[in-house]
Amino acid sequence: MTTARRILIATLGAALVTAAGGEHLFRRVIERRYQKAVDGRQQLEHQFRKILATHEQLTGDLATERQHSQELSKAIAEKSAQLDQAVARLSEEGQTVRALQLRLAAMEQQMGQLQGELASALQDRLTGAKDVKPSAIQLERIVVSKAEAPSLQGRVVSVHQDWDFVIIDLGWDAVKIGDTVSIFRNEELLAKARVERVQEGVSAASVLPDWDIAKIRSNDRVHIL
Repeated sequence: MTTARRILIATLGAALVTAAGGEHLFRRVIERRYQKAVDGRQQLEHQFRKILATHEQLTGDLATERQHSQELSKAIAEKSAQLDQAVARLSEEGQTVRALQLRLAAMEQQMGQLQGELASALQDRLTGAKDVKPSAIQLERIVVSKAEAPSLQGRVVSVHQDWDFVIIDLGWDAVKIGDTVSIFRNEELLAKARVERVQEGVSAASVLPDWDIAKIRSNDRVHIL
């Protein structure tokens, strides 16, 4: 074998050795890169699972909060409706109170006028009694039944239909507040009334709701029950 051939064979062997070493090194690099890529993928999958779990938890929390929000909105709407109803009732009650106050003021004015009329009527009655001579006085015939004792009687002085009450000529010596009286004409029972105010010689009585005040006239008889 010639020297040139040996050199060529040695050169080829060295080249093969070098190529084999380079291939092994390249394979090691590729393997390390592959393992690094696998590790990176696993880390990404782990992070993705964590993000997915967080997303699911946030989705559940959001659904719960949405339900709570709907419940709160419903409760607020109900409370708002109740508040509107309460305000409406309060407004109606305020109007009713004002109407009652106006009616009370009118009734107080009317009662003041009636008290003046009562005082004037009582004064006229006392003055007329002083002017009557003893020989001119005529007493009504009193009939006492055997079954019951005679009841105290009076007369209707005036009738006030707007306020459903009458003025009778029985004062605090005969009746008291809360007493009930019956009103007759001849033998017919016209109405029943409850005494509301009493003065000397006269009183005011409210006609009970079940009776018609329009049937009552001045000078009708009054019996105390």
